[in-house]
Amino acid sequence: MSDDERVQVDVIVVGGGPAGLSAAYVLAREGLDVIVIERGETAGSKNVSGLLYGTVLNEMMPGFYERAPIERSIAKRSIGFLGDGVQASICFGTDEWSDPPYNNTFMVYRSQFDKWFAGEVEEADAALLEGMVVDGLIYEGEDEQRKAVGVNIRDDEDFYADVIILADGANALVTSEVFEQLNMRRGKEPQSYALGVKEIIGLPREKIEDRFGLENNEGMAMDLIGSPFEGLVGAGFIYTAKESLAIGFAAKVESIAKCGRTPNEIIDGFKQHPQVRRLIQGGELLEYSAHLIPEGGYRAVPELIGNGVMVVGDAAGLVNMSLYHEGSNLAMASGKLAGEVAAEAKQKGDFSKRTLAAYPEKLEGTFVMQDLKKYQGVPEILDHIPGVFAEYPARACRLLVDYFRVSERSKAVIQKEALKNFLRGLPKIQFGRDLLRARKLM
Repeated sequence: MSDDERVQVDVIVVGGGPAGLSAAYVLAREGLDVIVIERGETAGSKNVSGLLYGTVLNEMMPGFYERAPIERSIAKRSIGFLGDGVQASICFGTDEWSDPPYNNTFMVYRSQFDKWFAGEVEEADAALLEGMVVDGLIYEGEDEQRKAVGVNIRDDEDFYADVIILADGANALVTSEVFEQLNMRRGKEPQSYALGVKEIIGLPREKIEDRFGLENNEGMAMDLIGSPFEGLVGAGFIYTAKESLAIGFAAKVESIAKCGRTPNEIIDGFKQHPQVRRLIQGGELLEYSAHLIPEGGYRAVPELIGNGVMVVGDAAGLVNMSLYHEGSNLAMASGKLAGEVAAEAKQKGDFSKRTLAAYPEKLEGTFVMQDLKKYQGVPEILDHIPGVFAEYPARACRLLVDYFRVSERSKAVIQKEALKNFLRGLPKIQFGRDLLRARKLM
């Protein structure tokens, strides 16, 4: 095919999630000719629901939450600890979180939200091609001059571009191929993954607001750690939508394989805990989903650029797996910066790795890499203190229950026995080491 016959644009974005759509939105606003290729039937069709952190999106689209399909803004957070028949929780919030910009934290259905976001990108004059699969990239040149110049579409014609932005998610097959073809460096440590399993439970609005102590469109996000997850490096969650709950867990893939339970058995055990069962009682199962989450952290982040290519979002492993569980904000920040750098490269007429190096340089100066650096030890810590997910939460719950037990005995005796029960069978030196490690999770 001659150059005159092939489809040539300025930028191709592979993947229509938050990272890819953010890149495309920036590029379209800059007047570049950009195509987004999404393998799902529609943007977001491969996802169910979850928390959306909106600081970056609010920069790009001020007040987006006034017109986007938001289920609830998160006005309350809760960290719960579960044991066999016991529970404890820390619930916190502020009236400020019920007012714009709502602490930039929202519960969304991704199928609805991503579709809306894709519509905004199209209105900015980007082209969205859905239901199309990229089998690989097209390359030209050899050795140091080798560069990505286009994409091979399954059962369709090839497309060509000056820059290709890879936002193909955690299971990034296209990105993996690019590392080999362009000799891009992998992370210092291998990428590891968690499996997220989620159910959508339908409940009337009034029951949700009564059970979670909410008003109007206020929402709650709960993280739940403890006995349902013995043997797992992971924990559970419950998020409130308007008339449904998203309930599930995320756990390291290797720990699921070793624990002897299926994902269905794990989530069923979670739902049967008395504290959880009360919250979902009477609900109807509407949807079920599972997906991979990159959790290797800073040390697993690979080289993000090659000649004619940049990697963003989950494909780059940009997920904060600390207590914050933040991914969407990092994805959109990386997409936004990649879009800006691609526009600058277009102005220069230079799409080499040297010019695109401005992308990781800018990323280093943002909260994305700063947070990943701060929590770079989290994956290793979690592997070394599995008790933080089951044994310690259960012991903490029992300590509180025993401490506040009412009986005819004196408080001194009750307190001494509560502490004795907490420490029984617990290696003191190991416990001290685990406490020191655990503080780095905060």
